[in-house]
Amino acid sequence: MQNDFIVQRPHPETEWAACTSYSENAVSIERLIDVPLKDASICTGPDHLYYLTGTVDGTNVQVWISTDLKTWTDPISVWSLELEGTWQKEGTGTTGICAPEIRFVKGTFWVTYGLSQGGTGLLKSTSNSVLGPYEDMGKMTTDGQDASLFEDEDGAVYWVYSNGQIARMKEDMTGLAEIPRMIEVQPWKVAGREDDPSYTGNVQVGAYGAFLYKQDGYYAMFCADRFARMGSEAADTFVAVSQSIYGPYSRRYLALPHGGQISLFDGPEHQLYASFTGSGQYSLVEHYPAVVPMTFASPGFIRPTDGVVLEKGAVGSLKPAADFPIRDPHISTGPDGTYYLTGTSDKPHRNFWYRNDQLHVWRSSDLQEWHHVAKVWDLSENGTWENHIYENPCLWAPEMIYLYETFWITYSLQGGSTGLIKSVSGHVEGPYIDMGRMTNTDIDSSFFQDSDGEVYFVWQDGKIARMKKNMTGFVEDPRKLLSSDGQRVGYEGAFIVKYKGKYILGAAEWNGDKRVDGTYDLMYAVADHIYGPYTPRRVGVPHGGHGTMFIDGDGRLWSTFFGNDRTAPFRTRPGIVLLQAEEDGQGLCITPSCE
Repeated sequence: MQNDFIVQRPHPETEWAACTSYSENAVSIERLIDVPLKDASICTGPDHLYYLTGTVDGTNVQVWISTDLKTWTDPISVWSLELEGTWQKEGTGTTGICAPEIRFVKGTFWVTYGLSQGGTGLLKSTSNSVLGPYEDMGKMTTDGQDASLFEDEDGAVYWVYSNGQIARMKEDMTGLAEIPRMIEVQPWKVAGREDDPSYTGNVQVGAYGAFLYKQDGYYAMFCADRFARMGSEAADTFVAVSQSIYGPYSRRYLALPHGGQISLFDGPEHQLYASFTGSGQYSLVEHYPAVVPMTFASPGFIRPTDGVVLEKGAVGSLKPAADFPIRDPHISTGPDGTYYLTGTSDKPHRNFWYRNDQLHVWRSSDLQEWHHVAKVWDLSENGTWENHIYENPCLWAPEMIYLYETFWITYSLQGGSTGLIKSVSGHVEGPYIDMGRMTNTDIDSSFFQDSDGEVYFVWQDGKIARMKKNMTGFVEDPRKLLSSDGQRVGYEGAFIVKYKGKYILGAAEWNGDKRVDGTYDLMYAVADHIYGPYTPRRVGVPHGGHGTMFIDGDGRLWSTFFGNDRTAPFRTRPGIVLLQAEEDGQGLCITPSCE
């Protein structure tokens, strides 16, 4: 494999490696038909018609036909298990047809399918029409489901099914010419991974729904797998590629969010499409079939085309609030109601990870138009203790608060340690003086002032300590805030905000896996008292990661956002998400608002 994306693990913030990409004119996907369907697949026929099928009720194979992927006929039953089934009815327990797929191979239409009790079979149209009648070609395998056909350029046809099983078929298509083998992929080999070891040790593309496609000399094996992105139980679509049909295959990567089991086909104007059934609570077409235009961004690297919205809710269609690079954005309010934004800057070297040592501030009167205020701190010019710890210190995740009639900014250093600076003029522009080192380790420090005036320092994964009145340190030993089930709320970016009389503890966490294909989500837990007990954590803002919540002048709750995973709506730009918070059976439920 020569492709950097396939061989190496790209940082999720990199736009070139993203799965989803931002477009000002993005369009949301829509249902193809108003019929709930599982395992949707589409075949392009030689007549330039499109044939849709999938699991309906397990009793028959139904087909919808379209000329343009927009208008579809009523369903047509082309094969009935009750009327035409024979061996398919054998065995104990419930029988049924699942995951039928139409393919045009060797001059006619074929239907591959699985059985709910296990096993796969094949039907052949004897009229060269998708409507049949169909000849039963018999049982292909006794195990697995989700069967598909793949015809290679040399005319050989392969049976593909389940979790990436593959076998070449006999010339007469009456069975398999070899024992099926599972396509194995290269596991991730990343030191220090904290997520489920099954991801690094997993050698299969996915759990079910195997489908094989070839383009430009690359075989692409697709499978569905439940991945827990955004804390969801949805099934995503993964792919691994190889230049040989049996491998070795690359490491797998996420190709289509919420896609589950898919098929690929050529659509109008030779555009490549994926057909799928929306999987999970975040899918725009949950339980319904849809199509997504796909593109090979580079050899072996497939993803949805630009300008496609796949995810429901305020975050799925979120647009950047401004067009400048930033990470870990934080918004606070000044004494006159002006909003101030700061965060990790890429200055001066346009790099967030090497010698970015400047602290910048922006202002807005309405949370819509943002204007640069100033560079208020520069470690190369103003730093003291910081420059004695690290040769080339990086300044990360600054957060601001106005109290005691002036502005205070806390910040972190790459590698650990947090510091504090104070404006001696009372103005946000400064000048600022260095108040010293707050913690010797950890990152992502934040302030919280309670209604009684007490100020708290909150950092890393929920560590907290009440501060001295002169802001020079702590008056108590730090403690860590945990959810009632013993879990941390997140591993970094901790903050506290008080809303509707409740303390909201937020932090960032990777769900699915860490810094690969997972989501960098903003988690939260709620308590009646600042030290807890806190409720079990929940996802507050999908893809929100190290954002922070704040309250606007009208008393509404918001969260900042910057995008830091492959499926975020955009990456490393400031975003703002309006939140709604309502009591439910588990406490205060916080979700993005679509207002």
